[in-house]
Amino acid sequence: MKKVFLDESGECSFSHSSIYRHFLITILSIDDSEMNIIKKKLKREFAHIIKNGWDKTKEIKASDLYRNKKFGAESVKKILKSLIEIKSIEFSYIIVNKEEITNVSFRNASYGIGYNYFTGVILSELIFQDGFHNIHLIYDLRNKETHQKRHFKQYLETKIYGMALESGIPVEMKIEGLISRYNYGLQAVDFCSWAIYRKFEYNDDKFYDLLKEKMKIRSEWYLK
Repeated sequence: MKKVFLDESGECSFSHSSIYRHFLITILSIDDSEMNIIKKKLKREFAHIIKNGWDKTKEIKASDLYRNKKFGAESVKKILKSLIEIKSIEFSYIIVNKEEITNVSFRNASYGIGYNYFTGVILSELIFQDGFHNIHLIYDLRNKETHQKRHFKQYLETKIYGMALESGIPVEMKIEGLISRYNYGLQAVDFCSWAIYRKFEYNDDKFYDLLKEKMKIRSEWYLK
């Protein structure tokens, strides 16, 4: 079984108040048998950070660590380098330039519709083109939805199982929402998603480059 962890960066909103030009969905995939390695590596790195003054009541997230003058870029790089040492770990992403999406109904859709759609796009590619037929998908419960249509889990189940039926490919999929503070896989994908997002939103590829050898799917929509 593949464990698949999902994270987003930017904001899948077309509101005039949104400050982000891009929206990113990142998937970290890893063999279930190596999940304990992620836990051991992050526990070790986080223990070192806390020992050196981090508030232990606060979750260690890539963006906060980077902005902290005491830790900064080098601490983020150290964590990313420790993750890519894991044999089965891989990263996939779909990045969208929001300015180039002109469909009015899509732009005016309630928050969460775009997130569900683009997650379905990259997840179906992993399952039906790359053979991830038995997966456990874990997402952050902070995911917000304001619409009355099928919500995240229901949307993905309908899409993936419908495609499985049409293609005749047997798919086993478990979808679970967890709190990132208590899950090392979600904490790991946060660092990777942040690293990838900086390349596109801020033209800063030094973190992205650390992950390149472990990239699986790179789906780039409407990028100039």
